[in-house]
Amino acid sequence: MKKLLVALLIIFSLFGISQNIFAMGKVDEGLADEYFSIAQAYNDLKKYDKAIDFYTKAERSEKYKKAVQYNLAQVYAQKKDWKNCLKYIKPLHNEAPNNIKITSAYAYALASAGKTDEALSLYKEISDKKPDTPEYFFNYVRLLIVAKKYDEAKKMLNSAKEKFKDEKETKTIKELKDKIEKILNPPPKKENKKDKTSDKEKKEDKNKNIKNNKPKIKADSKNKDKKKTKVNAKETEKNKKDADKKVEKKKSKKS
Repeated sequence: MKKLLVALLIIFSLFGISQNIFAMGKVDEGLADEYFSIAQAYNDLKKYDKAIDFYTKAERSEKYKKAVQYNLAQVYAQKKDWKNCLKYIKPLHNEAPNNIKITSAYAYALASAGKTDEALSLYKEISDKKPDTPEYFFNYVRLLIVAKKYDEAKKMLNSAKEKFKDEKETKTIKELKDKIEKILNPPPKKENKKDKTSDKEKKEDKNKNIKNNKPKIKADSKNKDKKKTKVNAKETEKNKKDADKKVEKKKSKKS
């Protein structure tokens, strides 16, 4: 139902814009409301390219310029296009450095873009200004972990026990502590069961081969012995026949 209403809003807004364009022959300041509404509708539908197109048109209006820049930064963040995200959020932060919401968004974009040191500086600034706000505090600790500043992160988490006593907050503290502990003291690697099985199978195969080879060797040796025996028997029989012939010859000569 929500998507249908958003779609209808886009259609009616586009119809109104086209009427104004044809009536006046140009796009004026009054169309910014329509452009902005259409951009918001496309943003809700997660059609970010369309949203960017209409936000860019609405940006020409001084009335919507700042809101459009902030929303464009958010849309590019959704697309994980951190270069363009920073293009829009950085000027806003420079103009309003004390605005926590904008500074937090800027710090997040910096961190996501891999500019960890700059992001840490801003998150620390935010955390110092709003020390009792869990969101800012934990974001800063998370970034300290990313930056491998584990001692500082642990120190902050230990000090947070008295400050954040809500069940959800204490759970977050424990999770972050466990994360640091796993990084600093990783558990020993478990032996891969598949590898273990394969090693066992290899040993069994090796033993089978040895067993299978032994009878073959014995069989071969027995065959050789049988052949030798047959050869010896033939030679003995031949020798006997030769001896008998000699005896007969001698007898015939005597007679």
